[in-house]
Amino acid sequence: MFNSARGTSLKKTIERITPVLRGWRNYYRLDTRKTYWSEMDERIRHHLRKLIWIAWKRRKTRARNLIKLGLDPETAWKSSMNGRGAWWNSGQAHMNLTIKNRRFARLGLYSLRFMAIC
Repeated sequence: MFNSARGTSLKKTIERITPVLRGWRNYYRLDTRKTYWSEMDERIRHHLRKLIWIAWKRRKTRARNLIKLGLDPETAWKSSMNGRGAWWNSGQAHMNLTIKNRRFARLGLYSLRFMAIC
C-alpha cells in the first residue's frame, strides 16, 4: 500500500489509505485494545514520514525542509547527512518534531484509536 505511494502527493496517499483504514477498523470494531490501535496509528504515521523523507531525495532538500519546518540548522544538517535509510530517519526525533501528528490529521488521516465503542 505504501510502496505505490511514491510519486504522488502526501494528500493523495492519505486519501487512498483512509477508506482502507476505516473499513479495517469497522471490521474490528469490537476490539477495544487501546494500546494496539495506538501502535498501529504510530506505524502508519511512520510509513508516511518515510514517504516524505524519500520524496525530499537530496540531502540539501532534506536539510532545507527540516529548517523550514522549525528544526535548528545544525541539527537539520546533521540529520540530512547521517547516511541512514528512510525508515530509520522517519522514526527519529528530527522527523517527529517537525512533521507532527496534527499535520496528518489536517490532511484527513483516519485515526484507528479514536473509534467510538458501540
